[in-house]
Amino acid sequence: MPHAEVLQPDDRVSVKHWLATIVICLSVALVAVSVRLLLWQDNRPLFARVFSGMVEHHRANARLLLDGDVTQFVSGPAPPGDANILTYPPGYPLIMALVFRVFGERESAMRIFQILCDAIAAVVLFFLAAELLPRRAAVVAAMLAALSPQLAYYSLLLLPDSLATLPILLALCLAIRAVKFESIVAVIGAGFCIGLSCWLRSNALLLAPFLAALMLIVLRPKLRWRFSAALAGASLLVMAPITIRNAIVFHHFVPLSLGAGQMLNVGIGDYDKQRTFGLPGSDLETVTSEAERYGRNDYASSLFGGGGVERDQRRFSRGLAVVRAHPLWFGSVVLRRALSMLRLERVRSVSAEPSPTRYVESGKLVWSPGPAELGAAAVVTTYSESPLHAEEGRLEIRTPVASQQAAIAYWSVPVEKNTDYLLKLSVAVDRGNLMASIVDNERVLAATPVLHPQETIDKQRQPTFKIDLPFASRDAGSVQVVLGNEGKRPVETKAAIGGMQLFELGPSSFVWIRYPRLLIHAIQNFFITAWLLPFALAGALLLLAAGQGRYLLLLLVVPLYYFCFQSLLHTEYRYVMAIQYTLFVMVAATLYWLTVTLKDAWSALRRRSRPGV
Repeated sequence: MPHAEVLQPDDRVSVKHWLATIVICLSVALVAVSVRLLLWQDNRPLFARVFSGMVEHHRANARLLLDGDVTQFVSGPAPPGDANILTYPPGYPLIMALVFRVFGERESAMRIFQILCDAIAAVVLFFLAAELLPRRAAVVAAMLAALSPQLAYYSLLLLPDSLATLPILLALCLAIRAVKFESIVAVIGAGFCIGLSCWLRSNALLLAPFLAALMLIVLRPKLRWRFSAALAGASLLVMAPITIRNAIVFHHFVPLSLGAGQMLNVGIGDYDKQRTFGLPGSDLETVTSEAERYGRNDYASSLFGGGGVERDQRRFSRGLAVVRAHPLWFGSVVLRRALSMLRLERVRSVSAEPSPTRYVESGKLVWSPGPAELGAAAVVTTYSESPLHAEEGRLEIRTPVASQQAAIAYWSVPVEKNTDYLLKLSVAVDRGNLMASIVDNERVLAATPVLHPQETIDKQRQPTFKIDLPFASRDAGSVQVVLGNEGKRPVETKAAIGGMQLFELGPSSFVWIRYPRLLIHAIQNFFITAWLLPFALAGALLLLAAGQGRYLLLLLVVPLYYFCFQSLLHTEYRYVMAIQYTLFVMVAATLYWLTVTLKDAWSALRRRSRPGV
């Protein structure tokens, strides 16, 4: 069957079509919500600590609105010198304040709101894909978004990144419809949505003019300039209140938020490991070096305090000087960073094992050895000399240099079957890395993230982290509490454990959830760059061969935009999450084409094998 016939979108006129569409949307939303709730259940203690400083910044601004202090929400505590209020656009604290006003100041309410918005994004992706592909292929794209461990993980963090992708998806869908039906209303809607995204994150600041430029290519000459101007104008109109606020209060032209200079410097530092150019590689390094350079101790307390706008302008000038002096090197950095945006981040997937259905701060204490007892009872089989030493009320861990052994030591602990438990421990990591896991016969029931040394002003002292590790024992009569490193490369580990406490929380329930967990866990193991990227590239070629070149260009506007602009600055996966939705559409095109092609080949083979045919 020719490509043009396989990948053409379906007609949509019948009542049956709309009933099927409603069922599809509800199914996609249900899968998306279920995946995110299960991931939340697995990592409730973890999410409370991830990006805690940023979360508190947004929460503090939301509290200003809840307390009725609109003036300080708009201008900050001491403008124009203190410009920390410009660290992020004001949209996320506005949403947070609204959710807290309705449901109370509870993190769970905000997470549920973000889960629902992320489920809506998967549904929007279905409609976007259905503009280009048959409905069955669009379902595949939407289900990929619903099941994605990366999208699920970031929807559970109290940050604006996942929310900012929803209006970008809506803008992309409206832009495709604007070109297909030559609708000025859809164009204005696309511009409005991009502006709305910029209220949440400033990364899409230039997306509207970038998309408007592409409109000049894909539209008829008669419509090009009018539609492009309408799109850019609508976006600018939505963003204008923020820009006007910044000009009035801080006396500078700051379109959305500060940070371009900081992001340029840190982005250069990401690839200048030896600090050849003298630029900082982190926020902490930035503020401490500026405090020393300018003799301003107050600079060390924040990125944008003490003349924050001017400070960021000086950072941008320093970074730009490096770019001018080393254009070829910086060009290679931009290329490498752009390519890195196509990689899917390795995040936690939904656990195959049941997680505790209840989570309380404590229960019945069943195991509480001190540092000396831990050292005496530990099983250490790898090292000729024990790496564990009880000193000053802590269990010190020092492994030999260049050790690649994942397990350092473990303790066997009896447990009741089908019972929920909570392991509490305090950890400080001075060198290398460390992780704790609960294991039953090589089956990992729960594990902490890999813990690394934290960047601190005082290099001699590392903070001690309080770790909560809930797990369900299932059919185990005993478990092993294992301490080890990630085992990926030779590393010397130096850390300290303040003690461990194991609490029994009560009988496990909803054990049957293990079966959908196993299925979701197995599917999420396939969300890796190694197969998704080749399938996405194949999908782009198939769409091009099917005569969908104009719409493919619009579909690629998001990755092209981030390749061109975000690659100039420091980049994290959460900044460019919207790229993943585009990849899913193209992957769905490849999977659908393969399915139809193989089905036709099988039918032809069966016909040939029949007698008399």
